[in-house]
Amino acid sequence: MKKTLLALAFLSASSASFADSWLYGGVSVGQSDFDGKDETAYSVHVGTGILPFIGVEGGYTNHGRFDISNVKGGGDVSLDSTYAAIKPSWNFGDLQVYAKGGVHRWTLDASQTSRFKNDDGYDVMWSVGADMEVFGPFALGANYTNYKMDGEDVGSYNLTATLHFF
Repeated sequence: MKKTLLALAFLSASSASFADSWLYGGVSVGQSDFDGKDETAYSVHVGTGILPFIGVEGGYTNHGRFDISNVKGGGDVSLDSTYAAIKPSWNFGDLQVYAKGGVHRWTLDASQTSRFKNDDGYDVMWSVGADMEVFGPFALGANYTNYKMDGEDVGSYNLTATLHFF
């Protein structure tokens, strides 16, 4: 009986703390677009709510390995990013709408035949999305994220799964 009451208290409290979770983490999978080519992308993220309407998030994104061999100077290009962002959010019941803006460190690994060269650097990233609380601290959602990489845009559409702790 005590376990059941504790579980119910935890699940009901999680609805009220959706936006200002002390700690949350999740995964996403989707599709990134680079140089007119699409590849499967995945990422992991972790964050914390510093105020009821704003948080800080960090994560890693693997944008995929792009085969650009059908264009002049083609070859394979692999891209990934590690980011830190500010995340303002707005709650409408079980729905959370958010934006993210921050910086990321990107790495581009190119095959020797690619017109791109191995490179890395720091640039800006931004994102918009929404999460819907499915049950308790678990939410599903979707987002669009744009990463700048030395003048190139890498856009990514993703489906997300997030678990909110505390």
